Amino acid sequence: MVTFFTILLFISMVLFTTVLDCYYYDSNVLDCFTRLFIFDPGLREWMVYLTFVFGIAIALIQDIRFKNNKGRGKGANGK
Repeated sequence: MVTFFTILLFISMVLFTTVLDCYYYDSNVLDCFTRLFIFDPGLREWMVYLTFVFGIAIALIQDIRFKNNKGRGKGANGK
């Protein structure tokens, strides 16, 4: 569930940034969307990608922990 919300948050941020860029730069949606994912050296976009990958990894680890703790809780209570 944590992974789902992390991906949902990422998608909503990308869409919001795209719409904001279209309004600000007076450009079309596809052009603004593709500019978000162009890797230009020197713009330090790698920090954004690295943060996203790190967030997805942490979300996956938390989901696995929640699943394991849920399974243990049923056995400990005897239900």
